[in-house]
Amino acid sequence: METNELLKMVDEYFDGELEKSKEQSLFISLSANQQARTYLRQNRFLKSVTSEMQEVFPEKVEKNILSKTVLYRRSHFLTPKMRAVLAYATIIILSFVSLFFYSQTKTYKEDINRVHLDIQKQNRTIQILLNSLPTAEVQGKYSNAVIIKSN
Repeated sequence: METNELLKMVDEYFDGELEKSKEQSLFISLSANQQARTYLRQNRFLKSVTSEMQEVFPEKVEKNILSKTVLYRRSHFLTPKMRAVLAYATIIILSFVSLFFYSQTKTYKEDINRVHLDIQKQNRTIQILLNSLPTAEVQGKYSNAVIIKSN
């Protein structure tokens, strides 16, 4: 038998799934395969260690755990129907809030447009005032005349 088949049979033996008729052939095959024997020893050791470590929980602990989980399940005050109603109510409230903010931004936009028109009007007024002033005439006076003489 191949080693992989033997290892699989050893696992089935420890799980209690190996048929009684195959147990004899397993132990005969183990005598010829060192790796499978080592695997069997490791599994026996593991089973003995885990059996020593198992603790039995008192029945009170199990009842307490069960009662706490039942109480936790009952403590949820929102049923699925109530959650749906709450979700729709939240959607409606948020829709009204968003409409309110939209109207507020619309009034701010109108205010900004009004201020922009006022600034344009003031700009035109300034331009009219600047154009209505008489133009300034500047006359230069030569105080140091340059005279060139030939020799």
